[in-house]
Amino acid sequence: MTRLHLFLAVVAAVMAAAAGAADLASPVESRASGAPAAFIAAPDLADRIVNGDARLRLFDLRPASAYEQFHIPTARRAAPAELAAAPLGSGADVVLYGDDRATVSDAIRVLRTRREATVQVLREGVSEWLGRVHEPRLAVDATPEERAQFERAAPLSRFFGGVPLAGVPRSEVPTGYWTGTPRSEELLEAAALQSVAMIRRRGC
Repeated sequence: MTRLHLFLAVVAAVMAAAAGAADLASPVESRASGAPAAFIAAPDLADRIVNGDARLRLFDLRPASAYEQFHIPTARRAAPAELAAAPLGSGADVVLYGDDRATVSDAIRVLRTRREATVQVLREGVSEWLGRVHEPRLAVDATPEERAQFERAAPLSRFFGGVPLAGVPRSEVPTGYWTGTPRSEELLEAAALQSVAMIRRRGC
């Protein structure tokens, strides 16, 4: 499968999950305790993967078909119930991502019965990974803070085979993009569709 075909498949999967991903922009709670889960931003997760963090355990809660089309490097696919017996190790830091609030909440509930691990949720899931790690974008009129964030993201993007995009029109950078609080629908469209457009122009 070519990179273009892969990304077209990814876009279809990501856009299909837009409604569920939007739920993950606000705090996710365990159904058992009601306590909100901690979020981790995609660049922070990328840093941990690059540095080979031995305590990190990354789980993809999406359907098998979505996982096979695209998943974050080092992620293992698991259903929430399977996490009860998943090998973690003492002091593990678990990071979860999925398409909908209910599935993520169920996974948190299961993991909180296992006191040897901490649990975080990847904010906005695969959409944030695509937008802020795989092909991060810097507006032509970027602020100093945005430039600093982009300079951090660019080497991460290259490490994971992505292409950082500098000098794009401001209209192509969703509000809140670099603060980590964008509207999910905007980020999905900007990250996924613009990634495909760039791949086409590169002729991959």
